[in-house]
Amino acid sequence: MIHYNYSAKQLEEKANQLLYEFDPERLEKPKPIDVYAVIEKCLDVPYDWKYITPDQSILGLTVFKPGYLWVLPKPYYEEGMRPDKAFFVAGTIVIDSYLTELAQRGPENFTVMHEAFHQILHKRCFAHSKGDYAHATTKSALTLTNGSAMRSSLEINESQANFCAACFLMPREPVREVFIKLHGSGQALGVNDPRLSVIIQTMAAEFSVSKTAMKIRLQSLGLVK
Repeated sequence: MIHYNYSAKQLEEKANQLLYEFDPERLEKPKPIDVYAVIEKCLDVPYDWKYITPDQSILGLTVFKPGYLWVLPKPYYEEGMRPDKAFFVAGTIVIDSYLTELAQRGPENFTVMHEAFHQILHKRCFAHSKGDYAHATTKSALTLTNGSAMRSSLEINESQANFCAACFLMPREPVREVFIKLHGSGQALGVNDPRLSVIIQTMAAEFSVSKTAMKIRLQSLGLVK
C-alpha cells in the first residue's frame, strides 16, 4: 500500500470541491444533509448496508476490487449463526447496518463521508493490494487525525479520509460563524471551559455530526485550545 503526502490545505480544498459540486450553499451555512445523495450525485458508485461484524468493530468498507465478502444476518452473534457470502462490484461503499439503527445520524454521516473520500483520494493507493480487496474502516481508524503519531501508509490514508470528511461535514466558515454566535466571540475556549460542552452539543446537532467529531474540528480550527 502507498500514500500521498497531501497537505491539510490540499485536503480541505478537495472537501470544498465536493461541497461545491454537491451543494455550494453548504460552504456558507449549515444545512441538513443526506450523505447518500452525495454518493449518488457526485461519485456514481453503488452503496449498500450490511451487518459487517458482530461487535461493530468495522463500520464501513470500500470495495476497490470486485469480489465476495462475508456478511452477517444480525448485528450480534448467536450460537449456530453463519455468515452469508455477498458479491460486491468494484467501487461499492458498504456501511454497517447497525449505524442506520442508531438514534443519532452523526456516526453514520461521518463514516459514509470517510468512505466517500477513500474513493476520491485513495483508489490508486489501495489498487496495489492483491486479490479481492475491500478496505475496512474500523472504529479506531475513525479517530485518527493529522496530529496522530502515524507510521504506516494505511494510517495516513485513514487520517486523510477523516480530515476530508470533517471539512466536508463541518466547513470552515459556517463552523466559525456558528461558534462565534454561540460563544459571543472568536476567541478560543479552553478544553476544560464549562461553556464548551453546551457549544459542542449544539453545534454537533446543527451540523449532523457526533460531539467528538465537532470537538476535533473546533480544535483543528483553533477554536478550542
